[in-house]
Amino acid sequence: MGDTPPVKDEPIDTSEVPGTITPTQKLREKLSAFKFSDDLSPTLRRSPRGHVRGRFAKFEEVDSELPTLPSAGPSLKKRSRTVEEHVKSEDFVAPVKKARASRSASPKKKQVAPPEKYAHLDPLSDHLGEGADMLDVMFCGINPGQMSATVGHHFAHPTNHFWRCLYRAGLTDRLLDASEDGSLPERFNLGITNLVERPSAQAAELANTEFTAGVPALMRKIVEKRPRIVCFVGKGIWDSFIRAAAPSSPSPQTPFEVPSFTESSSQSAPQVPSFGAVAESSQLLPPQSKKRPSVKKSKSAPIIYDVQPYKVVHNTPDAIVRETLFFVVVSTSGLVAGYQLPDKIKQFTLLKQRLDELKSGSFDTSAMVEIPSVMPSSS
Repeated sequence: MGDTPPVKDEPIDTSEVPGTITPTQKLREKLSAFKFSDDLSPTLRRSPRGHVRGRFAKFEEVDSELPTLPSAGPSLKKRSRTVEEHVKSEDFVAPVKKARASRSASPKKKQVAPPEKYAHLDPLSDHLGEGADMLDVMFCGINPGQMSATVGHHFAHPTNHFWRCLYRAGLTDRLLDASEDGSLPERFNLGITNLVERPSAQAAELANTEFTAGVPALMRKIVEKRPRIVCFVGKGIWDSFIRAAAPSSPSPQTPFEVPSFTESSSQSAPQVPSFGAVAESSQLLPPQSKKRPSVKKSKSAPIIYDVQPYKVVHNTPDAIVRETLFFVVVSTSGLVAGYQLPDKIKQFTLLKQRLDELKSGSFDTSAMVEIPSVMPSSS
């Protein structure tokens, strides 16, 4: 009897059986929850915050098993301000303007040092020579600095330009040390004194009344020694001196003309000063006057670092020097940032030139204002 081949089981198509759910249908139903509909897709551009929240909020309603995302920040792509926009913004500019205004509105007050602060320092001795009529130039400083008072010599601070200016201008034949200040009268016919005797670290620590009180003593030295020129080393002490020495003296009837000074003028022949319109000498005016003219200052003319239009006449019968003139140079302190060493050397060179003109008799002083040589003693 022959073997009958086994009959293979055919797969049953359950899709035709009603009520039967196939695995494919289950997957489709599961994925239908993730289908995007028109309700979920925004038609208009909305803010990122509302768009993100609205989209995922509906997902939470459809299937609570799906994870929820945290709400987004204000803006996912916030543009950062550039440096220029930050500088121009009010929150940056306003504090800067306010700080500048506060600095300009409240200037630093002058801090006068009490006498006991530098009581351990001794005043400096004058070096004016023994007799009269021997000094070509009497230099008048502000007051002894702390370094100078400590070592006992004038202009002793290593950053001070005084001694270098003397040498470079030809007033001394070599560069002197501050310790040689006592040799100036006998060797070079130069003298040194100060308007204020009290030492201090800075001139700003002196009271204005101390400058005024020192004027009568300086005038007595001028009358006694009869120098050809008194050179004020600093504009401030000249202002104090002339206010006290000639408070009611009229201005020169004919303006005093200062010849223009250039770098080569010290090597040329002496120039004879004339009297007419005041010369415009940018070399002698303060450097700041060419860039930033002061707005709120006195109406007086800017200082010219040269011979001033005032003189003291000596009527003593035995006087050899009949007139003492006044010259102003900038302070030789190294703290004076507006004038560097070359600028100061130019002023000292002009001083040497004026001295040579005066000694040769080519300098006309007839239009200068005479200030009284006798002053009441300071109280």
